[in-house]
Amino acid sequence: MEDDLSINKRRAGDDVQRPRKKMRYRSLNSATGHSDVPVEDKNLNSASSEEESIFEMSSSGNTSRAHFRNKYYEHVSIGAGGFGSVYNGWCKRDLSLVAIKHIDRDYVRWQQVSCNGKEFKVILEVALMLKAAGLPGSVGQPAAVSLLDWYLLDEEIILVMENPTNSVDLWAYLQSQGGSLSEHEAKIILKQLVDAAIDLHSKGIFHRDIKLQNVLIQKVSGVLRVRIIDFGCGLFSKETPYKSFCGTLAYCPPEWFDYQKYWARPTTVWQLGGVFYSLLSGHKDFTTLDFIDKHIEVNAALSTDVKILLYMCLAVDPTLRSTLEELKNSRFLNNLALCLPSVTW
Repeated sequence: MEDDLSINKRRAGDDVQRPRKKMRYRSLNSATGHSDVPVEDKNLNSASSEEESIFEMSSSGNTSRAHFRNKYYEHVSIGAGGFGSVYNGWCKRDLSLVAIKHIDRDYVRWQQVSCNGKEFKVILEVALMLKAAGLPGSVGQPAAVSLLDWYLLDEEIILVMENPTNSVDLWAYLQSQGGSLSEHEAKIILKQLVDAAIDLHSKGIFHRDIKLQNVLIQKVSGVLRVRIIDFGCGLFSKETPYKSFCGTLAYCPPEWFDYQKYWARPTTVWQLGGVFYSLLSGHKDFTTLDFIDKHIEVNAALSTDVKILLYMCLAVDPTLRSTLEELKNSRFLNNLALCLPSVTW
């Protein structure tokens, strides 16, 4: 941590909305909800050729709406928010399922990137998704869903994304299981989320909006697999603090309320803790302010392992919060049978 954490303490009466069940973006800096337009420049002087290719690709897009309509079919809306809407659909060529996201041009975030002596102005969400899941051809391999195609049109951009088969978001899955999961299953999901978060940060990606609605649970041969969606609030990760917030206020880290700044990795750990808390029995909906003001507490009936994991993630002081690597290597997280149980929906 580079800056002194000693200013602007949180007001105990500050209000907070609970997270919406579908796509919803919030910013604390602007009524329109897109405080991060534009974002600061990024300099990369020794990037790989693949990373340079990603920046080049994400600095432009197909400009033909007719091409989009000829290639894809849109079906029903599956989410909407302040920045746009998402539809189920499929590719007409092979009938593969896709998710199609429309974003108004006014809300498109661009970032200037210096890479290996070249300058690129990239569509940030496109660049983040390509970095997270790899170039087309690696569909379904990483935890992050893949970006398949994108269109840069006069009034909007359209993102065509992988739509994992036999999947639901974690909030819907939680409801289908009666509102809570067994500790065993919750730890399996947390373990996969920790691995996914480490992978994202290793690629320089700060998702910034990890919550139940942005995690998919996919069943593959009876095995649950975690997938990460919605990079609309994401940024390139850095070691220095961020001083504007875009994401879901209920999962915003305490340091934002206390100091109006926050750090990438500790914020990710806090958000994973909020998700983990929400999965466990005896808990109400998680919000940061409810937790730090003790309106909600950790269920005393939970096992010692689970309670320790919660406190590792949800330390109010970010300098005392466990790191992603500490979570990954913790015996409290690894003390489980890694044979995932079969489930039925």
